[in-house]
Amino acid sequence: MSNDSTTAMKIGVTDNLRPEPNLQRYLDWILSVEPSVEFVKFSHEKDNLGDANGISGVLLTGGGDVHPEFYGRLDATDKVSGTDRLRDQFELALIDKVLERDIPILAVCRGMQILNVALGGSLLVDLQEAGFEDHTTKEDEDYKHTLHVDPHSLVFFAAGDPEMEVNTYHHQAIDRLGRGLMASAFSSDGVIEAAEWAIKDGMPFLLAVQWHPERSPKDEFSRNIASLFLREVLRTTRLKTPQL
Repeated sequence: MSNDSTTAMKIGVTDNLRPEPNLQRYLDWILSVEPSVEFVKFSHEKDNLGDANGISGVLLTGGGDVHPEFYGRLDATDKVSGTDRLRDQFELALIDKVLERDIPILAVCRGMQILNVALGGSLLVDLQEAGFEDHTTKEDEDYKHTLHVDPHSLVFFAAGDPEMEVNTYHHQAIDRLGRGLMASAFSSDGVIEAAEWAIKDGMPFLLAVQWHPERSPKDEFSRNIASLFLREVLRTTRLKTPQL
């Protein structure tokens, strides 16, 4: 896609609080489709929620587990890892602000989970304990599985095929869907692997995926996901840009 200086896109990216190369993968994935994008990093450490007024889209990244207290599972605190209540609280507030402003959202892995929680949904605390297969990386290589795609979804529009192979690296997933969401892709064992608005008319772009497209940025499916998001970010940017 192409862009111009009068409609420079500014996208918020949640800091995954991992070593810098990990976060850079997300940026490089987006930049591989549109090199002119500008990014604003959001985190509780920067306490920059007010910067959300200046962005036209947000990318919710991966990272540690969402703390179970935010979806009513205090009984399961011993089954999670890498939790950060401050990050959770900050990102829940950021999502609320972004939803109020009707700007596009793209969510990846943990990003999908915190988005679902923000919309009142819940999570499976541990997939294997809940009777599903192990969806974590095997021997330092991305585990891959088949993705079954709803033919009436944004995911299908990006994939162009009802079945795709994707990487996966998660031990949690959506249990009860949040308000307004529909599941748009599943793994073969029935885990929700993508979600979006059930009714899209009049709603801003929203796509949440459980796998990691940023780990395969040259893959056509991954690029198409980024392109769909960026197209809507550009449209939102132009709507907010004063006309001379």
